[in-house]
Amino acid sequence: MTNKTGFSLKVVALTLIFTLLISYITVLLPLCQDNVAHASGLDIKVSSDDISKGLALILLFTVVREALEEDVNAENISDSNQGLLARIIHAEARGEPYRGQVAVGAVVLNRVRSSQFPDTIQEVVYQEGQFTSVENGQINLNPNKTAYRAAKEALSGRDPSKDALYFYNPDKARTLWWLSTRETTVEIGNHVFAE
Repeated sequence: MTNKTGFSLKVVALTLIFTLLISYITVLLPLCQDNVAHASGLDIKVSSDDISKGLALILLFTVVREALEEDVNAENISDSNQGLLARIIHAEARGEPYRGQVAVGAVVLNRVRSSQFPDTIQEVVYQEGQFTSVENGQINLNPNKTAYRAAKEALSGRDPSKDALYFYNPDKARTLWWLSTRETTVEIGNHVFAE
């Protein structure tokens, strides 16, 4: 999904929400008043039509919220950024369990969302000193289908790293003393994931 399409969907969704909210405000207020009246011991009846409209509105809000969350999770990722995420996954985690590959992708995305790191996938991946595969050129290897699938899954919001901002292989890490001060969230394959 492009940024333009994502923005258009948000505008349509918000317009629909506000239109329905205005349309059903006359239904929602009496329902609230009826609940207060019921709690006060008054006998006021609510029609099934009012309840149906209220439930339809709740369902609409749920669907729109999930659609907007999905759009935010995907961060309107371009094909080149999705490819870059697949490349860093392949370079850093090929040979690791699939779950670990998804977790590596999630770490990159967690960094994008964190105020401690740059704001884009490209800036996170190429931030100086962060990934060995960038330093040694393995980032330029062509990713396999598994890496692309793991990237797509991470972009969809799956995070086996449990919100980690770091991962490392304790047998290979050069700065183990510093990484060991971070709180471990999970271990997958040869990688330790940490906050």
